[in-house]
Amino acid sequence: MKVFLFSILLIFSSCHNTQKLKNEILSPIMQTKELSNIQIERDEIFTLLAYALVYSDWQDDDVPRNQRRGYNIGCVLVDKNDMPVYHGLNCINSTDNATQHGEVRAITQYLEKNKGFNLKDFTMYSTLEPCIMCAGMITMTAVKRLVYGQRDVDYSHAFERLAIDTRPVGGFAPYPRRVEVWQSKDEISLILDDKYKQFLNSDPEKILAKFLSTDEVKDVYERAKNLFLNYKVKHEENKTLYKSSLNYFEQSTIP
Repeated sequence: MKVFLFSILLIFSSCHNTQKLKNEILSPIMQTKELSNIQIERDEIFTLLAYALVYSDWQDDDVPRNQRRGYNIGCVLVDKNDMPVYHGLNCINSTDNATQHGEVRAITQYLEKNKGFNLKDFTMYSTLEPCIMCAGMITMTAVKRLVYGQRDVDYSHAFERLAIDTRPVGGFAPYPRRVEVWQSKDEISLILDDKYKQFLNSDPEKILAKFLSTDEVKDVYERAKNLFLNYKVKHEENKTLYKSSLNYFEQSTIP
């Protein structure tokens, strides 16, 4: 099967139909829509909340790996009424379990706690673009939207890969379910993307977890927390949800 697909791709790559084939395969994931300024601000508030929650339990680089909770990655679940209801932090070290990413923990624990079946019409805000494991769980639990902050590199585009249509080359249809995926437009996410690019160009190991435990990144997360705590809401429609987000953060970080 793999040889067949590769042969077909070679044939098409050498003819004028290359662009047409590319459009047929990629068009399902290239369709986007414009977001309102109200929604953009809403996404910024919840993404900053996710950053703030991670910062509140920051795992420093000088702490031995076997004594850390996990990576400095987390997410927030927001219900259909735009209220934050649960969050999860990466706990792969404290649990000694590679599946315990923040998204997995938030979904499984929230559903167990509330005896729910899925997360239809929920939105998830993650500090980092989800991996394929988390993207699969987010898709299978019917989450409506996923908004992430920093873009991953090696493990990126998980949702897009689920949406690719390879039937034109004898492959498979896109996965039946679809999640709307956006990168937050907040300044913190853009700063992290730029710093991660610099890190990859200069660090010999190029390990994401190492990047996310540096003092430089910790300072960025602290800035995100301060931006969240002092956020100036521009749109009246978002004032209530910001107050709820602020209350959620304060309740979540009480000793």
